[in-house]
Amino acid sequence: MAKRGRGALWAALGMAVVFVSGGSLPLAGQELKSMSIPLPVVIEGKPMPSKMYLKVEMKSINQSFDQFAAGKTDKAEAMFVKAVQAVRKKDVAAFGSVWSAPDQMKSTGQTKVVKMADNGPDGWMKVIQSVFDFNKLTVVAELLAGPDTMFIWDSETKSGVLRRALYVGPDKSGSVRLSAPGGNNPIDDMLQSAFVAAQADPNSYKPVPGLNLHYQAAVPLGGEKSAGAHPVVFEFDGMPVDLPLNDEKVKAPSPVLDFFRKADVAIHDERYDAYVSDFTPKSQEKVKQWTDAQEKTKQEKLKQEKLQEEKKLEEQKLKPEQTTATKPAVPPDAKAKAAAPPPLFAHAKFVLNADPIFLVFQAPGGGSGWAPAKLTYTYVLHQGDDYKITNFEYANTLDEFLQNPALFDKNVLKPPPVKAAAPNAKSVTEPAKPTTVNKK
Repeated sequence: MAKRGRGALWAALGMAVVFVSGGSLPLAGQELKSMSIPLPVVIEGKPMPSKMYLKVEMKSINQSFDQFAAGKTDKAEAMFVKAVQAVRKKDVAAFGSVWSAPDQMKSTGQTKVVKMADNGPDGWMKVIQSVFDFNKLTVVAELLAGPDTMFIWDSETKSGVLRRALYVGPDKSGSVRLSAPGGNNPIDDMLQSAFVAAQADPNSYKPVPGLNLHYQAAVPLGGEKSAGAHPVVFEFDGMPVDLPLNDEKVKAPSPVLDFFRKADVAIHDERYDAYVSDFTPKSQEKVKQWTDAQEKTKQEKLKQEKLQEEKKLEEQKLKPEQTTATKPAVPPDAKAKAAAPPPLFAHAKFVLNADPIFLVFQAPGGGSGWAPAKLTYTYVLHQGDDYKITNFEYANTLDEFLQNPALFDKNVLKPPPVKAAAPNAKSVTEPAKPTTVNKK
């Protein structure tokens, strides 16, 4: 691993480092409660509040570490206490008795897990001591997330207060160990990111009790599609649709889809300038590079086609007798192409509404028979009265979660099956149902 500056390694274990002097959670008491944690979504490198949530069991602590350690602790809490005390005493053996590096923990992620050159307990203790002052540590909250118990804490540093997490969970062999979020589980990474964001902007990231959004997808962290003893639930609002993106005659059911279809038509019509203008500034720069490459490829292709046509005409001039010959048979590949069905144009299938952030999911063809592997999505940002596509060629932890079929089953985005009418039942026309879901 390349040499990192102070704090850079711990930035690699989650969101960028945020230093502030306050921002403790406004909850009181130490009893476990079911709470919905608002998720930040990284838009072009900057976290933004969203109306997507992870519901977990949590308790607010907001105690000094010494107060926390003096109380009655369960096994996970005792391991956390032992690790912090070992760092304070510079006791590598005690620290190593509970600690495993992130790359040694059980992984549900699909990205590369953080690993140091000196990846043993001694190396990790040196990094911790170089960044944090564990003699000035506050335990903020405790979360139960599937098989993991997470501890959110604040520590004094030379630059201010830094918030991070440690967790107790299974390692690759199934043993219970303590480690740090580092890419092996996007759920732990997203929860840590939410609490880091709450430190800088507590009002936007207050945990919400009793939130019941329209869509609640349990995350199978327990293995074998099981949510485990302490379920984590991904909560969001949205609506299933089936809007052809190439047909402007079909009315879009929402302003965001009306905007998105116009952008899609622009790119299919090769109106590149109009398409680029539909993106947020940082994404525009990358999209412009892409459209310029597309235009260059198009011009090169036209140039080659023109040269080939001129070559054919020249050959005909040299061999005029061929002009009256019988036309050659249509090549087999051309016959196959002519007989092939028309291409399936993209249809919008679902709009995830986390206003001001929307995710527009698309798949080829109409109907609800789309395969999850064919479903893609695009970020759209709502700014005032305008919508802009964003995050072009960007990636974040939310993407890792949404694109991992072992954690998020996209079938939940399909419309519910239509119930068959009862035999000989009298048909009664019902009033149309609203296309929007209830908002909390």
